[in-house]
Amino acid sequence: MARRGRAEADRGATSAAPTALGSGIAAAADGGSAARGWLRLGRDGRLTAYASCAEGLVRWTESAPGSDLWQGPELFPVDGWAGRFTLAQDSNGFVWFAGTRYREGAPGGRELVITTQYQTGRPLADWRAVGNPFPDRKQDDGEPQPAPADPVVLPDGTGALHVVTTRFGAGVRGRTRRADGIWGNWADFQGKWVRGAVVPLVTAQGRAEFLAPFRGGASYWGQEVAGGEFKWLGRIEADAVEGTYTSFETGRGTGTYFWRHPADGGVVAYRPQAPAGAAPAFMSLGGAGGAGPVGVTRTRIDGYDCTVLLQRGAQGYPEIAAYPTEGEQYGAWWAPVGNRCAGLPAISLDARGSVTIAMIDLDGGLLIARQDPTDPGLAFGPWHRVG
Repeated sequence: MARRGRAEADRGATSAAPTALGSGIAAAADGGSAARGWLRLGRDGRLTAYASCAEGLVRWTESAPGSDLWQGPELFPVDGWAGRFTLAQDSNGFVWFAGTRYREGAPGGRELVITTQYQTGRPLADWRAVGNPFPDRKQDDGEPQPAPADPVVLPDGTGALHVVTTRFGAGVRGRTRRADGIWGNWADFQGKWVRGAVVPLVTAQGRAEFLAPFRGGASYWGQEVAGGEFKWLGRIEADAVEGTYTSFETGRGTGTYFWRHPADGGVVAYRPQAPAGAAPAFMSLGGAGGAGPVGVTRTRIDGYDCTVLLQRGAQGYPEIAAYPTEGEQYGAWWAPVGNRCAGLPAISLDARGSVTIAMIDLDGGLLIARQDPTDPGLAFGPWHRVG
């Protein structure tokens, strides 16, 4: 059972960043620019939190594994920054970022850019432009084209990197950088009526897949083996609130996708690759009234393998729930675990395997709460303001 963390926020490391940065972070987060999975565990055991502001990326880093002292916020400016980003972590622990920047002379006035953080706390690599598969500014009738969705990075298990983006009315397009560093051309995955960014998943075996949502469902694309070509694997017919999809590997090579049902905003779970002989089913997990995609992790609770969900609840507070992994039929009970937050809260395991939750408060500060291992079930200690 989840219990609410105590309301006190103990200050950790102070920031050398300008004071004005905080309000900019909060405004960006509450404007929907928070990336899914913005709290990440590095190979050295330190957690890093990422956010956006008008000038570029912002980062906070644990000073040591499990510490309540953090470094940051650090600002990484990006010229022409469009204010949104997505991120993914590969099997080497590298964190990949994708975003959009405006640049005069670029196709359509904008270009997709990517960068990498190779080690926890180290500077980001230079941003690299990967082009724009939707260069046309206007439709045939002269009206402006819909804006492209956020680009998404999928690093598969062979060392290849896939950048996938969409635009309503044009479809899904992706470009691959092979393990030897050679970039291919943009590939067209069709899907003219796709709405919003694709929903990526890379399994522990390195096989990449994604959902491409449209009104009333989604197309399902994936590799048969790591490094293979993306193939169309079928269609999901289901209503969903746009922009609320997320994914997590809940079994060996098996991903579960989550989204919100438009009737009440409750969380729905679905596994396209159901076990042999079982038909895929949509499963309700409560959380009515919540906003945006849920955060997901897995841990053992009282000896049981459990999936833990974190959402921004109806009143703007973080809420958490847990249930036996792939046992959605048992239901999930949601409990508040903090004060009002800006944007989406995030969840990860720390170096000790404790569930750790993060939120950005209304002043743009980072708050962290960790699972209390001395209590049974899923209980949390106090919130610490760390930056």
